[in-house]
Amino acid sequence: MRKILLLAAATAVFAACTSDEAPVLQNDDAPRAVAFDTYTSSATRSGQTDVMSTTTLHTTGFGIFAFQSDNATYAATDTPDFMWNQEVTWTEPSWIYTPLKYWPNETTQDTQDGAATSTGTDVLSFFAYAPYVAATPGTGAVTATAITDTDNAATPNAVANVGITGLTSNAATGDPKVSYQMAYTPSKSVDLLWGVAPAGGLSYQTVNPDNTINIVEGTPLTNLIKPSKDQKIKFLFKHALARLGMTVVAAVDQLAPGGSIDAATKIYVNSVTITNTAATIPVAGELNLNNTTTPGVAKWESESYTIPTGGLKLVVNSDRGLNEALTGSTTAITRAGVTTSETNVIADGKYFMLIPTHADAVLQVTIDYTVITADANVAGEFAVTNNVITKEITISSFTNNKAYNLRLVLGLTSVKVDAEVADWQLEGSSEVNLPRNNN
Repeated sequence: MRKILLLAAATAVFAACTSDEAPVLQNDDAPRAVAFDTYTSSATRSGQTDVMSTTTLHTTGFGIFAFQSDNATYAATDTPDFMWNQEVTWTEPSWIYTPLKYWPNETTQDTQDGAATSTGTDVLSFFAYAPYVAATPGTGAVTATAITDTDNAATPNAVANVGITGLTSNAATGDPKVSYQMAYTPSKSVDLLWGVAPAGGLSYQTVNPDNTINIVEGTPLTNLIKPSKDQKIKFLFKHALARLGMTVVAAVDQLAPGGSIDAATKIYVNSVTITNTAATIPVAGELNLNNTTTPGVAKWESESYTIPTGGLKLVVNSDRGLNEALTGSTTAITRAGVTTSETNVIADGKYFMLIPTHADAVLQVTIDYTVITADANVAGEFAVTNNVITKEITISSFTNNKAYNLRLVLGLTSVKVDAEVADWQLEGSSEVNLPRNNN
């Protein structure tokens, strides 16, 4: 098993108002549009599959929930009364949204010479997810075109709607949440991101020069006060899911991958099955966008989990995403099959997107493969050996924003022949007189 942490980043900027969009008030009290920077941690709406990147973010956009707290801090009793599932879209060269929103001016700004003052301080709290999905405000029900995972419906089952399946409504109090259903078919997998403070944290001076906002890296952007000048509120979008991929490679007459496969022999994969018989990995759940427990760690609500009876089962075969280059016939040598070079098991570099549990995950990995050798002297002219091998592995601390790869190493030992001629074993002699001579 190999773990790869995804670290790439990209930038984008919300549209902001200029000085001629509204009258200038006393000193720094002019209405100022809420403006953002966004970054993606390299990894889509309900209708967008595959790993999220800056390019796909430009295509799908993202959604924002914003809460306004009057002279207070963000609380579980608040509702998203400033923004609810606000769609943000990319129009070169910037991000735009409508209607444009402005920062509250009640900032208790009483130390700046000549500034207007207020009796309290209003704050805004922002929560973001990507990719954006359209939904009904009063219920949070997704109205975007659903992704239906019906490929090879019998193994293990069909799912009517995968990806983002729901949002908390505009009247719901407290933390906004995103409902998610994983796909059993890699090509239908949907990446899910949520926004936090970027690397180095978020730090900016408010309109009050004696007040600086500091938010720890990887934590939610809550209790923000109107910033000074053109300060933008920065989001880092992190992956809320764990990515699982598989590669396969042959080790011929040696322990490590490599060696040389005879030209007359091919190794063809029939299927790979991954099961979590301990029933610890959910297939559906709710992501809380206010990850207050641990910075950078996705807050999945365990009480919302759906765990299949008998545990999660994932199958990759010819009907469900198996790389065609690894497949072949038992009556002809056609494709390359498994070689001594590492090859993706799933076609087109696709992956399973799984809900992380932040605990050890025990998986049983079963590979069904066939070794075929052309030989004109056997019936059918091909010697065929089928193999079904199972191994249990443990992924330590199965965590979001990480890519895991199961490297399947198939050992192939050639049948070696040796021979020698044994000496005759002498057992002595017996005298037989035929006929017997007389004296």
